[in-house]
Amino acid sequence: MIAITGDGPRTTARWQAAVMRALSELMQHGDSAREENQDLRIPFAKALHDLYAGQKSDAELTEMVLLMLEVETAPFLGKGA
Repeated sequence: MIAITGDGPRTTARWQAAVMRALSELMQHGDSAREENQDLRIPFAKALHDLYAGQKSDAELTEMVLLMLEVETAPFLGKGA
């Protein structure tokens, strides 16, 4: 779900689709659309849980959420190439 490019690590289309599915499901619940519930970790955790249901421990999923968050936000924080 991470590809190494000339510009550094980037997420793949598979990951982006999983996050979009998770966001779509979360947005069906009125509370999820409120500003205070728009933390990227929430859809990332849901996407990873959906992709790896029963295959990864909570600790592994937590590490994966943090890694994906770092990869996704790096270009905005000046950590890209």
